[in-house]
Formats: sequence, C-alpha cells, structure tokens
Amino acid sequence: MNLRYGALIMGAACALLPVLGGEKVMAMDNIESFKLDNGMKVVVVHDARAPVVTHSVWYKVGAMDEKPGKTGLAHMTEHLMFKGTEKFAMGEMDKIVQRRGGVQNAFTSYDYTAYYQKVPVTELETMMDLESDRMTGLRLTDAIFQPERKVVAEERKLTTDSNPSDRFFEQVMRRHYAHHTYGHPVIGWAADIQGYTFKDALDWYATHYGPDNATMILVGNVTAEGIKPMVEKYYGGIKSMRALPAREVSVEPLRAGDLSYIKTDPQVQVAGWHRIYRAPSNFQGVAGAEVVPGEATGLWILAEILGGGSTARLYQELVVKQQLADSASSDYHAIRVGESTFDVSVQPKDGVAADKAGDAAMAVIAKLLDEGVTEEELRRAKVSLKADEIYARDDPFTNMYRLGMWVSSGGKLEEFNTWMTEMDKLTVADVNALAQKYLKTEHSTLAVLAGNKAQLGTLEETKDQ
Repeated sequence: MNLRYGALIMGAACALLPVLGGEKVMAMDNIESFKLDNGMKVVVVHDARAPVVTHSVWYKVGAMDEKPGKTGLAHMTEHLMFKGTEKFAMGEMDKIVQRRGGVQNAFTSYDYTAYYQKVPVTELETMMDLESDRMTGLRLTDAIFQPERKVVAEERKLTTDSNPSDRFFEQVMRRHYAHHTYGHPVIGWAADIQGYTFKDALDWYATHYGPDNATMILVGNVTAEGIKPMVEKYYGGIKSMRALPAREVSVEPLRAGDLSYIKTDPQVQVAGWHRIYRAPSNFQGVAGAEVVPGEATGLWILAEILGGGSTARLYQELVVKQQLADSASSDYHAIRVGESTFDVSVQPKDGVAADKAGDAAMAVIAKLLDEGVTEEELRRAKVSLKADEIYARDDPFTNMYRLGMWVSSGGKLEEFNTWMTEMDKLTVADVNALAQKYLKTEHSTLAVLAGNKAQLGTLEETKDQ
C-alpha cells in the first residue's frame, strides 16, 4: 500500500509497542510547536539518530487558489523564489546550500507550496538566513520574470503536452471537477502561462507570501527550546501580512449521473481503465457536505481491502484468478483542502479489451457492496496500514512532508494522530456503510485511455466538443 493517506505518524522517537494488531500502536512525544508574534507557526520533530535536519517552510497557497485565466501562478512563483534577493544574488542560494553539504528543492500542489533544505544541523542557521530572506525579499523584475515564464512553458511541453497520459488526465479532472479549482492543472493551462504578466506574479507573491501564511516544519536533531532563539532571530522580525485574504474553497455540486471520458491515442502502448468516485477528504465533504469524523480513516481502510496490494480483492480476482490485468488497485486521498476521490485503476493485459477488464473490476466492487468486507480483511488492513505508517517514519523527508501536508491543508496539530483512535474503533459495519455511501456509480467518472479502438472493446470514444 502506498502512503497517500499522508499525515499520519511522525518521528523516529515514536515508541513501537509489541503487537501491531493491539488497541494501541505507538506513543507520540516528540512533536513540539510554538508561534511567533507575527503569526508564523513552527513545528519541531526531534530525531536524534543523525546530526542532520530538514528545514522547510510551507505556505497555505497552491493551485486551488488561482483564478480562471491565471492558472499556474503558484507554480510560477515557486520558480521565481530561486531567482535571488538583494542579499543573495541569483544562483547564490544553490551554491551556499551545496557548499554546506546540503540539498534543497521545492514543490507546488493544489493546496500548498513548500520549500526545504536538508543539511547538517551545524548549517541550519545559514538555511534560516536564506529562507527567511526570500520570504518577502525577492528581487523581482520583468527581465527576470519573462525568461522564467518561458522555462515554465517549456516545462509544460516536456512533462505534460508530450505525455499522452498526462494530457488525458488533465481533461478527466477538468470534467470531474468542472466547478472546482482542482479541475485545472497545477502547472497551469498553456494559454494562461503565455498570458500572465510580471504584475500577476508580483501580486501573487505579495498577497500570499508572509509569516502569517506560513508554517515551518523542522525534522532532525533539534528541539523547540533550543531552536526558538534562532527562529526568532531570522523570522521574528518579518512583518505579518495582516490583510491576508480568507481562503476560498470551491464546492463541486452534485450531478444527476456519472461522467465518462474515453479516448484513444496512438502514443499509448498499454490501455488504462479508471473509475473515479467522489469522496470526502479530511476537510471537505462531497459537494460541500459537513465532514463526518472517522470517514477518511474508514475509506483508507476500504481502499486497502479493495485494492491495496497483491492480496487485495481487485488484484486477486483480476490479476491472479481471471488473468485479465497486469495490475488492479484502489487508492484514496484523504489529506486535501477540498473534496477528494476514491480511485479504482486497472491495467488490462495485452490482448484484453478495457471494457472486459473494467466490467470485471465493477463485478468485484458489486460483490463487496453485496456481501461486505469480512472481519479478517478488516484486521489485516489495520495491521498492514499501521505497519506501513510506522516504517515510514524512518525517512525525515517523509516525516516533514506528511506533517506539512496536514497542517497546510487545514489540520490541527493536536489532531494529527486521531486516525489511530479512529482506526481502532472501526468495525466491519462502519466500513461497509462507507462503501455503500460512496462507491456509487452515479457519483463517479469513468476514464479510459487506449492506444486504439480495439483496446477499448465495446466502449465508445468520447467526441471532442
């Protein structure tokens, strides 16, 4: 099972108890936090196994906050954050980090934008100097902006426009989230990249980058008490934004029936069949409904039982028994600001049409809805997911990423581990009720991409409008 659930457990100092299947799995006593007077939040995860630290700053802004015609600005600004300040010239930050034995990077999602460095603890102060300086001190000019806009446009051509799967899923999400800002790509539409201006980027930076819209996540051989003076020194003097706009979260309304987007592309070698169900996240219900505590954890369990690995129902039926597919899985994304998805994916074997493989997958789902999951499946899923999350703590970057994702999407630090209690309380009846509630075809999108019409079987290709 992958780690899509996101923010679950953190830190190497978590105490693993002897029995994974027991009522309690781990104790958490290594996460500390404090807040600066300017509104910046700081979270520290102590990990003393090595003299290193991952220093990151997360901004509560991403592609979901973009307006029509201005898609891609969050990602564009990420690029510009490496273009220098008055204090550190363009390219100097990279050289300093490398000379200090570190690595750095950044990433933009729908819900957040984050910047990080992984360095020896002795170099942390230098990293804070660099990162705090560019929080509000970028040296932006049109002469810097225009070449970088062309770089982003070329990036889109290389990573999206030249990739048939990426092109396809852009259009799938555009339909699935027709009224939601999750419906446009993080990198932005090509026409928008060509059209926005230096002023657009400058306004985005000025509006969203400041201490009161940021959270620092530190994972490594540091403590909150020891690091607070350094944080105050470099970040405490940055003025708060004060006029930070309230975050608007789109709502995708309910629709009368299911959607489908079925295409062929001669560049595609292997067909893919996907059923994307509407599902709540931890922070928004379907069509803006109120979030029900525990549902996200229950859907995570359901995804594990249905398609979380080689012992799950989809794989066993489609790959092992019927030999219709090379892979069959299900996935659920809980940590999102807006409404989420529960995805079922099948890669048919060569010579097996997508319709046949898809029908077999739907039969597995129908059987689950009719008969329900079993006590043994629930027990195995709990043990498996708890084990996965425990082992994931060994990577400081993963720790940083998951905690940052949680707090930047709207999670409260004190609720970071409520999933453990929720999972222990989950019953077969709870999981079955969630399956009945959310695995509804009329609330889903069918997405099929094949290399030719023969691979589609009886499915009809969607006509472009």
